[in-house]
Amino acid sequence: MPLTGGNKITVLPNGLELAADRIEKVELKGTSGYNSTVGATSETICTQGGIRNYLSAAEIIKITSTDANDTNSGSGNARRVRIQGIGADGLEKETDVNMNGTNVVTTDRDGADLTFLHINNMRVQTTGSGGGTNAGTIKAFANDGTTLLYEIAAGENQQQCASWSMPSNKTGYLTSFVTSATGDALISIWINGNPAGANTFQQRLTIIAGQGGPAPYQLPNPFPINKSGIIEFRAKSLTGGNVGVAADFQIIQELD
Repeated sequence: MPLTGGNKITVLPNGLELAADRIEKVELKGTSGYNSTVGATSETICTQGGIRNYLSAAEIIKITSTDANDTNSGSGNARRVRIQGIGADGLEKETDVNMNGTNVVTTDRDGADLTFLHINNMRVQTTGSGGGTNAGTIKAFANDGTTLLYEIAAGENQQQCASWSMPSNKTGYLTSFVTSATGDALISIWINGNPAGANTFQQRLTIIAGQGGPAPYQLPNPFPINKSGIIEFRAKSLTGGNVGVAADFQIIQELD
């Protein structure tokens, strides 16, 4: 049916208008995650494994690679990385960082306030003639240089972490997701509705995934995610051994 898209009337399906960013104050977001070695203990569906680390206050982010070829000089592989997330003011922000191989580079450049409270996305923005993907694993650490926040697995060009942090001026709605696993796994959705007041995640939905292929889910009544809230997909093995688990999800963000 027709709907208002920006300043015009359109008969395109709502999903196309939303994906094209033509509906005022509403936008489509989402990400995917993969964990190749999910064990019997619940873990975030992300390449770094374990439960994802979170910051309690915005910090300068430190980035490095496990391979010297991920550098902005010479031929290079991954030359520049883009970080998108939530800043100290609770709003969305992004910055590009030039890689320097195994040496540490930071988001603190030219005295600008480039601190992050949460990272939602990290990807290789430019590559050199050395190769079209990152040669090593690119890691983003907290300012202490040891607390791992995000990573891009070697050859992926894109983080794989099924987690999302809402800005302070937008409400989120989980509309759909897809899960898959190499063996029987318990996959659950966890939401932290008020990280500033109580850093506690609550489980909202649990499903069992197996080797039958990807399982898509459409939510006619989407899960709401409060402003500044966090959603995270977690999994644990039901087989007694490690299993690989993947999740992809979409969120509608609505501006006040």
